[in-house]
Amino acid sequence: MTPLIEETRKAESSNSPFNDIRFSLSLIGVSLLLAFFKTQCVPEEAIGLGNIVFYMIALIPMMYLILKAQITNRYTLFGLPFIVIWSVDIFIYNNTLTQVFLPYILVGLMAILYLTSMHKVDYFYQTFIPRLFISFSFLTYVSTFVTHLFSYNQNYATYKRVFIGIFITLPFVVLFLALFRNADTNFNSAVTHFLNVFSMMKLNHLMMIPVYFLIYLSLFLYAYLNRASRSVNENKTSFDPLILGIFLGALNILFVTFLFFQIAYLFGGEEYIKESGISPAHFAREGFFQLAWVIALVVIIFLFIMRRYQGEKSIKVLMTALMLQTLIMGIASLKKMHLYQWLLGATTLRYYVEWLEWFLLAILVLGVVFTLFRLSFYQLLNIVMTLGLIAFSIVASVNIDYLVASKAIEKFKTEPSKLDKAMLSQLSLDALPALMHVSIPIKGNVFEQSCHSIMQYHFGRCQRIKHHYSIQNNTSENE
Repeated sequence: MTPLIEETRKAESSNSPFNDIRFSLSLIGVSLLLAFFKTQCVPEEAIGLGNIVFYMIALIPMMYLILKAQITNRYTLFGLPFIVIWSVDIFIYNNTLTQVFLPYILVGLMAILYLTSMHKVDYFYQTFIPRLFISFSFLTYVSTFVTHLFSYNQNYATYKRVFIGIFITLPFVVLFLALFRNADTNFNSAVTHFLNVFSMMKLNHLMMIPVYFLIYLSLFLYAYLNRASRSVNENKTSFDPLILGIFLGALNILFVTFLFFQIAYLFGGEEYIKESGISPAHFAREGFFQLAWVIALVVIIFLFIMRRYQGEKSIKVLMTALMLQTLIMGIASLKKMHLYQWLLGATTLRYYVEWLEWFLLAILVLGVVFTLFRLSFYQLLNIVMTLGLIAFSIVASVNIDYLVASKAIEKFKTEPSKLDKAMLSQLSLDALPALMHVSIPIKGNVFEQSCHSIMQYHFGRCQRIKHHYSIQNNTSENE
């Protein structure tokens, strides 16, 4: 018996959520509602209230099973606060992170939580790593679901025949309707007049509703018909100490050599920069991003090696020494970034990279503690995953564009000629309250039309626009 058949048969088990007819019907209703919202209500050019409602509808099946205590993965519930926080951020801020990247990240997180919701796992981090390379047959899943759904009614065979009849008939009705419209002008006018009743709907998108319906329904079925027990077995096989000793020893020698120059800067400060003959701006710019990559690579090396760490003394000493040296480099790197921002001002990218580096340094500190005390590697992954979600939520909740604009204006208020107006004009509407004081226009559209549509309404955007026009009106009255 194939694993796929074994898994789909679990739908017949006594604790299957499909034993609840209301839940089975709600999956169909939610999938159809999501498809309708996706094609008719979710804005194509700007994030709005339609997106937020879409996210909330998508959570209905999960919330239903959580309230019924039928979710197998006890950690699924811990992912919901992050969905709420990110949804609020999307609805409040207008920066690139929240409007371009965060919606995809949010949808991806929701999909992952669904795919792992019925998995029995040992650790929190496993919730965000779904099983891969699992066989998927849409027809088998749908057949299992439909059979189970109609088994509650003695007229199952009749309903099945009706469903097949509609499925076969509908494409031919659409085809003949299109041919008849082209064959007779009066008939075409009558059909057009009838369709105008539904002019509020995006008729050209109606054909995509069945496609999205099947996509969403298949995601739900795949999640709830694929149960798994994903126990973690502690790895008892360590890496060859000699090979690791050569690898880590060589890295330590290289790092010590480079660290000699970093310590000179850390303790020498401006005098060291002057003696080097390099301008402060060039000195700060040439090292920060490279050292950020170094820190990231050391973190990856640490996680890879420590997965099989068995307390070997040589690895403990060499790995700890490597991470301590990397921490010193990270301090030097951050000092360079602060110097660069002091000279030229901050940007959103510089802030994001700086905050990422602080996060990586925190992981290295945890790594040193883990290595010295030989704590559980999987507990470490739990901590890293938790800190990562919290840190990202904090970053997404910061009004980054206003922060950049206000800091830049404050820094160069006595030297306005040094203000990077081109960079500031590229910021989002979030920076508008700060930029209005220096008369720097934002290249983004400042329009009110979207605020008049319920599904396109965006609180942060509309509040900024309302404030913008109120200031303009007050200025015109004073003149």
